Amino acid sequence: MDLQRDLWILAFATHPAQAIILFQDQTEILADPPLRQLFLDYEHAHDLDADDPRLDGLARRIAEATRARYGTDELPGLDTASEIPALIQATANVASPAWQRLDMLIRTQLDA
Repeated sequence: MDLQRDLWILAFATHPAQAIILFQDQTEILADPPLRQLFLDYEHAHDLDADDPRLDGLARRIAEATRARYGTDELPGLDTASEIPALIQATANVASPAWQRLDMLIRTQLDA
């Protein structure tokens, strides 16, 4: 929770208009039971081994839900010219080797 709070503070401090949109999007996700479960499954993956086979299935489910929610358009996010999105993702990934692998798996599936 502290990590998520700190990353939201960084997003709001550096990209306030976009952070509001992303925060509203996350609020909608958390209000939808199947998407909230994916969010919780991602959180629970924090303590898994990076080689845990469950990460493959979770990455697939997240990629499918992402495509269903946003289509094939560009995903919502912060300004791509900014270094902040990469910093936020790197900070999350450093917190957990499983999250790092999950991020790679999700990106691979979304790029396919």
